[in-house]
Amino acid sequence: MVTYAQLRALDPAQFEQAADGWHKVSSNAGAAKDRLDQEINAKLRGALKGDGVTAALSRLERLRENFHYMQVECALILTALNGLASELRSAKKKLDDAVQDARTAGMTVRENGSVEYHAPTPLLPGSVGGSSGDGRPPYVSITPQMRAQGFADRIGDALGDAAEADGKYARTLGKLITEADLSVTKEDWNDAAKDRGAVSTSVGRYLPPAPEEKSPAENRAWWNGLSAEERAAYISLYPASVGVLNGLPVEDRDEANRVVFTEQRAKYQTELDNYPPAPKPKFILAGRSMVITSEWREWDARREHLKAALNGMKRIQMRFDDTGKVDAFDNTRPSGYTPTGSGLPPAYLLAFDPEENGRAIVANGNPDTADHTAVMVGGTKGTLGGINKPLIAGTNLWQAATALPGEPKVSTITWYGYDAPQSFVPEAMKDKYADRAAGDLNDFLTGLRTAHDPSAGDHISVQGHSYGTVVVGSAARQGELPADDVMLSGSPGVQVGRARELDVPEGHVWNQTADDDWVPDWGAVSHGHREGLHWVTPGDGEFGARQMTTDTTGHGNYWLAGSETLENQARVVAGRYDDVRVR
Repeated sequence: MVTYAQLRALDPAQFEQAADGWHKVSSNAGAAKDRLDQEINAKLRGALKGDGVTAALSRLERLRENFHYMQVECALILTALNGLASELRSAKKKLDDAVQDARTAGMTVRENGSVEYHAPTPLLPGSVGGSSGDGRPPYVSITPQMRAQGFADRIGDALGDAAEADGKYARTLGKLITEADLSVTKEDWNDAAKDRGAVSTSVGRYLPPAPEEKSPAENRAWWNGLSAEERAAYISLYPASVGVLNGLPVEDRDEANRVVFTEQRAKYQTELDNYPPAPKPKFILAGRSMVITSEWREWDARREHLKAALNGMKRIQMRFDDTGKVDAFDNTRPSGYTPTGSGLPPAYLLAFDPEENGRAIVANGNPDTADHTAVMVGGTKGTLGGINKPLIAGTNLWQAATALPGEPKVSTITWYGYDAPQSFVPEAMKDKYADRAAGDLNDFLTGLRTAHDPSAGDHISVQGHSYGTVVVGSAARQGELPADDVMLSGSPGVQVGRARELDVPEGHVWNQTADDDWVPDWGAVSHGHREGLHWVTPGDGEFGARQMTTDTTGHGNYWLAGSETLENQARVVAGRYDDVRVR
């Protein structure tokens, strides 16, 4: 219960000042986490080896996890405190207005909130009482007691609002408690997700959901209009919504998506650890055959999804942990290859969703500050569980590009941002997956432009592989592909018949086709541009693409480290066009 005297004396700014303190703690924890991840741990990974270093890194990783958890929980606390301050300020204003109006009417408000009247009031227009006799509304006599009661009711409403806010936030803040230990577990992250739900229920009026279906420019304008505390609150309360907003700074999107990633990983692991036994029976008799029951299929499908998604999350976490390393988890290097280039830069998670096939967008280096950014669009059978090889392709391309003379400032992005076809026949033969993805790709690229630091170069290349080239072509056909170069590898066709239709300057469409890559020939009838009895694909002379030389074999080896195939791609990424070797 909140008394009249308490609400009259209340200063909501005290709660906001407390929120400021929690914001500082959250920000400092975030800064410590980033410094550990991007500086201290990265240097240890890149420069030293041995059991001692491995043990030290393990402890530092645990410390980094603790800082991350502290950052998230403190941000939830500051959000709750600001929400409480907002609702109490509204209740106090309602109270102060009622008291002022009562005093203006010549009444006295006692210390317990009751209202004492002194003088009668004039007759006012009303809906009851006798007629005035001249056609005007009838009159009702508003007695001093009635007016006093009206002011008292308004005061009571204000006290009720304050009491409701006090009780609601007391329950919410009471849930934001964790065990005082030195190890953050998956159970802690599961609790953090529950904490978010509790805070979200409380602060809905203070902090509405993040915008949806806005342009990157509109998203950026909205974000720029928020204070630092409000941004922290949105990241803590709506991380999944903030993480996918094109046009926002990459570091903020990464912060939001890391929360989603960590909590989803804990949720999935908990579900798998507690997965129920298989339903029985597995088989039933249908006619003369034994068939698997639908209940067992559903049970098995969910179990396999959990396992595959967790494997993909493990590979993404490995990329995070490999910052600073040279040649991290690369199983594609030819025998005798000598690695070149710097240790891997920090990775940024620009989207993450483990459900269904799964989506993840991972950047090597910050594209907001890079002079050259390459967005790599994958093809058929793209799932979260199969993200390992695309991640390797991204790191290989980054290392090859940054190893060029002058060490260009590059970011490479693995864009698992759409639902890819899951079979060559019949799904990969259809355009619908590419057509659905086209708008998302264009919005993502536009968002990179919108968020980019104007002091850095802004060269963007888009690379499609296999069915990913169909996505790139559909994006250009349906909209305006905001890129400077387009690279196509193993393309079955791009829905258009000429390079000039891909929205980049003449001479800036590049194609690679390995000698024994079967996809360009077999996929032409599905995605090539039909001209009479011939289907034009990027590998044909009339298409107009510049044909880069390749020395790799097969459909999936275009990013083999140390290969001429990869080096040519790197030269395009870095804008070293005169060095690109073409046929």
